Amino acid sequence: MKKLIIAEKPSLARNIASALNVKVNKEGYMENGKYIISWAFGHLFKLRDVDGYVGEKRKWSEVKLPFFPEKFEFDLKNDLGIKKQYKILNNLINSNEVDEIVNAGDADREGQIIVDIIINAIKTDKKIKRLWLPEQTEETIRKAINNLEDNSKYKNLHNEGLARTYMDWLMGINLTRYISLKANTLFPVGRVLIPVIKHIYDKDLAIKNFIPEKYFTIESETMCNGTLLKLICDKKYNLLELEKAKSYSYELNRNKGIVKDITEKEIILNPPKLFSLSKLQSKLSKENKISFAKSLEIIQNLYEKGFITYPRTNTEYLAEEEKDKVRELIKLYSDYELVFKDSKKIFDSSKIESHSAVMPTLKVPDMNSLDLEEKIIFETIRNRFISNFLKEQAIINQTEIKIAVGNEIFNLKGKSVKQEGFLKYENQKIDNKLPYFEINQEIDVDFKVADKLTIPPKKVTEENLSNYLKNPFRKEKNQENEDDTQEYREIMKGVEIGTEATRTGIIEKAKKYRYITSEKQNFSITEKGIKLIELLDLLHINLYAEKTVEFSMLQKDIYNNRKNISDIIEKTKSELQNIINQDIEVEKFEKEMEVIGKCPKCNSNVYENSKSYYCSNYKKGCKTSLWKEASYFGQKIKISKDNAKKLLRGKQVVFKIKSKSGKEYNAHFGIEINGDYLNLQRKDFIKIEK
Repeated sequence: MKKLIIAEKPSLARNIASALNVKVNKEGYMENGKYIISWAFGHLFKLRDVDGYVGEKRKWSEVKLPFFPEKFEFDLKNDLGIKKQYKILNNLINSNEVDEIVNAGDADREGQIIVDIIINAIKTDKKIKRLWLPEQTEETIRKAINNLEDNSKYKNLHNEGLARTYMDWLMGINLTRYISLKANTLFPVGRVLIPVIKHIYDKDLAIKNFIPEKYFTIESETMCNGTLLKLICDKKYNLLELEKAKSYSYELNRNKGIVKDITEKEIILNPPKLFSLSKLQSKLSKENKISFAKSLEIIQNLYEKGFITYPRTNTEYLAEEEKDKVRELIKLYSDYELVFKDSKKIFDSSKIESHSAVMPTLKVPDMNSLDLEEKIIFETIRNRFISNFLKEQAIINQTEIKIAVGNEIFNLKGKSVKQEGFLKYENQKIDNKLPYFEINQEIDVDFKVADKLTIPPKKVTEENLSNYLKNPFRKEKNQENEDDTQEYREIMKGVEIGTEATRTGIIEKAKKYRYITSEKQNFSITEKGIKLIELLDLLHINLYAEKTVEFSMLQKDIYNNRKNISDIIEKTKSELQNIINQDIEVEKFEKEMEVIGKCPKCNSNVYENSKSYYCSNYKKGCKTSLWKEASYFGQKIKISKDNAKKLLRGKQVVFKIKSKSGKEYNAHFGIEINGDYLNLQRKDFIKIEK
């Protein structure tokens, strides 16, 4: 008899097959004498849509809201490849050769339910085990296969995953339809999407409403021992206090600066903690300008190749039972002079929910085989591990100097590196040397009144947004070496918006729906995003941070077996009924239309109708249009929306045409203005097809 291992995706199936020496390839699976390894393609099933429940396709306006199915049902996705693979899985699960089924979904909530839903749909009374992989190295896979646990041990994780799926379906379906019907414009919304948009909206509104205020400070800049010495008074003066500020600057200039105290001490710096996914993405975004979406793709790829541990983790700590594994890694990286450190700053199981911090595995990549961004990301993870176990300490010399000018005391602080330690491996600048001083030394000063303006709030960056979603109620993020016990208590309770695994996808959705834009890692709200928030407020829909966190905490209660799925479903239904039963009327928006491009004549938006792409400024006299079916010397050329967009951007597009002799040519075309029409203009031939 054989074990049937069902992986979440083909790449994981290949890694498991390699580790277990399974080499015989069949259609949709691999096998040897002990194992059959097959796979899904992520989610094979989706929750049934509304039309499936009502039994026919209906307009949104014909379905009464809120819509609650009597029982949630999953349907196989309408895709030929998925249907074919599901049939293979069905046959394998029911095969007389198979006596045990292994759920090898990714080691997280989604991975759990992806495979569980397949097994439940096929229905079997065979034993079901769980393969839980913290990393995808061959040694770890073989060890995990020999220590399989009952799949039922992960029932709470399964229930949490289903609860999240049901809740988000109810919220998304009902609110998207309700808001879109009220506004006469499509507004896709979701439980986690709304607070993301709201946060960016609030920050942009604060920037827009910001009125800079002028104020004055008193500053002195002089050269001292070849170094610029800047002294700034703490007090700020408003517009009515200019004369007062000038008078005080004259008073200060009657004095010399006197060095009153010099304190020097050595400080041992602690390295920054190991990475959670969001902390890793934030560092890569800030220092390397790699977007969250791009970094997640590469991080996942490094994990699937077995070079790093499971990445979608919310902790910066390792479990106590991982100490032996760390010792092996330290041996592997012996060239770096590492030592094992049994410290609570590294090992703390109380701050781990299911997966430890991201770190390298014993499988080391050939660095020449990695592209530039893969190399940057792997080295960032590896260097953080090295920083935490480096034998050499990072030591800085810190100098504090007190300078008195009259009754004013100025405190200067300078730092210089005495011993690099982990600073070699982290992009952390320290040097800020002060000039050499002696006690009672006199210093020249030159105080002047400086004009200042208050600074507006800054745009939301990827790092800001990530920190906000991780805990929307924490005003200031913890410094690296502060006690983070309370922060981790809140993570365990579910005081968060989204999860490490889902946040990047939610942000990408907000961009896809054109609620926000991003430029150089800075987010901005769009007109559509503003309209959505205004609509939510008009309709009294409060699904902002507080309410979303309330639902996140309910999910955690299910994971911790304090509540069941029906509790969260009833809570969601009640919330939706309260919103929709208000039945508030709002002004209909003009139907949003996709912009195809800009009119080459007047620079107005170009839209699409059934026959052409036309200038939106037609009411004011610009009749410019591009026919969807253009004519070129009697030949009809169909212009798709994508090609129209390229042509309107001034790009060339390839179309196939025939010569007089009937031969087919590929030719580059652009557009030219001909009165009210945009005509195709051939640029050059590419090749002749014989």
